[in-house]
Amino acid sequence: MKNPIKKIHSRSWILPLKLQSILFVSLLWIMGSCSELRDDDISDDLSILSQSLSGKFGKIGISDAANGGIDEFYFLAPTVGKTPKYKGKFHPNLQPVVEISDDFEFKNIHASFEIAGSASERITVNESEENYAVNWNTSNTKAVTGKIYRVRVRIAERVLGFVDVGIVPSPTKQLESGVIPVVRNQSFRIEFRIEDKICPARIEVLPPEATVLLDGEQQFTAIVYNFYDEVLEDQDITWGVSDPGVGSINQSGLAKGLAFGFTEVTAKVEDVTGTAFLFVQESGGAPRPGKDVVVFNDFNIFDSNRMSNPNNQLLVKNLINFSTPGIRNEGTKIWFDCGRDSRFTVIDTPPACGSSAKFDPLRNLIQEEGFTLEDISSSSGSLVSIPNDVKVLFLWLPMVPYTVDEINALKSFANEGGRIVFIGEWDGYYTTVGLAVENQFLINMGAFMRNVGNAINCGNVLLPETSLRPHPITRDMTDITIACASVIELGPDDFALFYDQSNTLVLAGVAQIDTNPITELESLRLENNTNARLKQDLDPKKATGW
Repeated sequence: MKNPIKKIHSRSWILPLKLQSILFVSLLWIMGSCSELRDDDISDDLSILSQSLSGKFGKIGISDAANGGIDEFYFLAPTVGKTPKYKGKFHPNLQPVVEISDDFEFKNIHASFEIAGSASERITVNESEENYAVNWNTSNTKAVTGKIYRVRVRIAERVLGFVDVGIVPSPTKQLESGVIPVVRNQSFRIEFRIEDKICPARIEVLPPEATVLLDGEQQFTAIVYNFYDEVLEDQDITWGVSDPGVGSINQSGLAKGLAFGFTEVTAKVEDVTGTAFLFVQESGGAPRPGKDVVVFNDFNIFDSNRMSNPNNQLLVKNLINFSTPGIRNEGTKIWFDCGRDSRFTVIDTPPACGSSAKFDPLRNLIQEEGFTLEDISSSSGSLVSIPNDVKVLFLWLPMVPYTVDEINALKSFANEGGRIVFIGEWDGYYTTVGLAVENQFLINMGAFMRNVGNAINCGNVLLPETSLRPHPITRDMTDITIACASVIELGPDDFALFYDQSNTLVLAGVAQIDTNPITELESLRLENNTNARLKQDLDPKKATGW
């Protein structure tokens, strides 16, 4: 008789083998199902992501000549499924840049390739096959599964086209919205074709702006570029001006000043137009408005007593009504800033901000000229965002210095055509703290002008026409009434608006500034000035000195 225990052991050993096979097959099926589920999940995630990106950035997928993009640029196979038809002449001498980012605004670059790049980051040119190409190794750049990357091609700052790719774990069909699947850790070949472009894309007019006197002339030139920023020669240029009453221009680009004012100069080729600006001045060498700071070291010029003089009113009208290049030219608002512990709020109140009998004539005049007047009260670090509809900003006797960010915001404001009017005072009233704030502001704005203190022509003083200097701000004025002003020292590129009664000391002026941003503040130490204060007993609690 056979050993029954041995038989049982034998059967018990065979059964687990079958069970193991079944379990192994089941495990494979489950693993396959999980893998398939994972791919489906990734596809779903990419679909949701593409819809979100489309809502924010518009077109998703492919943008080239075959897919609604610019002419003369094509993505080729294998980047796209099929090489499109094209008919232009291949351009092999360009310097394209391929950039990849999961941020469609390209603030963060995931990978970048150039003609002059290293071996693994170099775009190659194949003249026989008429294409540019580069391989993107997604493993080296650590592209993330489930993300959509935009691959764009640009020349200089001009983007020619893009293709959007989604990183997937394994080969899959085309994703939604035309997004191309790229398997993680594999290379993706980016191949494209750029053809000659003979049509103009932009026109640069030089100089970009110019100032001439009446009957003065200025020669403008136009440089025509194609979409690749290559210069196009022998173009038929049509010249023109926006205001023929202010200036004229012949078809050789020679402009002539006809009347005081500001006009746009245009150079047109086909449907592309370039612009420059011509400012016509009646006399003197003052530049056009903007990129400057207007400084008055006497706020009494603007109070009700002095505003009864029609010439003081004309000063205000000239100050706020001007034309200039930039977005501020169309501004409809004027800001009065009486913040920063303005000296106004301490003594000799009320300030210019808010309704008062003392300053309502000024405020009403500004509004009668069609502007909206808004009062603000900035504090240190807060004046960093000035809306585009603000054209003029009055800074009334600030006692708190401006920060780097504020200086840069004000530089940008001036560069856009905005006018800054700084109102200071004589040193006994404004104090050494106020003078330091004013002069530090000027030096950090890139100006040479300084408030050196003193108290000139105090009381109520009518300055004659001989004290005025030619400038658009003093245009048609015959006198001006002041009441105790501080002396200004001019820099080489600054302009006086008016002098004192003796016609020797500058009391108001226009400071030319440097609109380039700064990274740190400069401080200024005033030297002992040679302008001795008039020997009078003045009241530092009164801006008029009396």
